[in-house]
Amino acid sequence: MHRNAKKKVRPRAGQIFRIIAQGLINSKDIALGAFGRRLKGKKGPRIAIKAMARKTAVLYWRVMVKGLDFAEKGIKNYEEQMMLNKLKTLNRLVKELNMKMPENANVT
Repeated sequence: MHRNAKKKVRPRAGQIFRIIAQGLINSKDIALGAFGRRLKGKKGPRIAIKAMARKTAVLYWRVMVKGLDFAEKGIKNYEEQMMLNKLKTLNRLVKELNMKMPENANVT
């Protein structure tokens, strides 16, 4: 090896957070896992794992450095939040296109 040549290494913290992200994606009851699975379906597994690793790293930093509280609210709460976001988007599109929602639409 030459004097000025550097060895290519991956940061250990990044590897740890990627392993954690993989476990979260495989979990069935955690909202972060549902987010990761949704992202995996849209963008693919590599991007989903990297995004989840970053998200967990940010949460870790906020809890450990900033001292903020974090409470997992569960997958049911996450799915309700996603449904509300979809309904808001649908209502915005209805107004934008000057249309009316059907009376028999099952919107809760």
